[in-house]
Amino acid sequence: MDAFEAPRKLTADDDLGNFCCGVAIVDEWARNRAHGAERNGTAVVYVVDCDGAVAGLYSLCTHSVVRDDVGGGWLRRNTPEAIPAILLGMLGVDKRFQGERLGASLLGDALRRSLMVADQVGAKALLVDPVDERARAFYRKYGFKDIPGMGRMFVPLKR
Repeated sequence: MDAFEAPRKLTADDDLGNFCCGVAIVDEWARNRAHGAERNGTAVVYVVDCDGAVAGLYSLCTHSVVRDDVGGGWLRRNTPEAIPAILLGMLGVDKRFQGERLGASLLGDALRRSLMVADQVGAKALLVDPVDERARAFYRKYGFKDIPGMGRMFVPLKR
């Protein structure tokens, strides 16, 4: 097992040009948009290094879900029209480092950070838009639930 460093914020010096997790939308975003999102304040990107390379990454940003779009249940209960949330926008592990539970570790870090933010500013859930059924199964394994009719999933940010 490789020795991964602790997740840290993306810096201008981080080279994502060769990042390849095998999911086209994540790879394209990492290579071409991650630095811009960080620079423009539309997302905060966290990376994990191993042997001088970015082994994995994820992004977080504030978000909201329209109450009428989520049907009934916990997510809708006692909320304003725009339900405050945090979006896990992208999560990927470079192919060279897959199979070492780094994805689960990144997800755990994203959840911990989201819980801290929710405690400071208020957010009801951590949201994710799985890119395919494999990703959906991954998130489901860690407690995420489907939002009916949206394709989106959530996990509560309970305080």
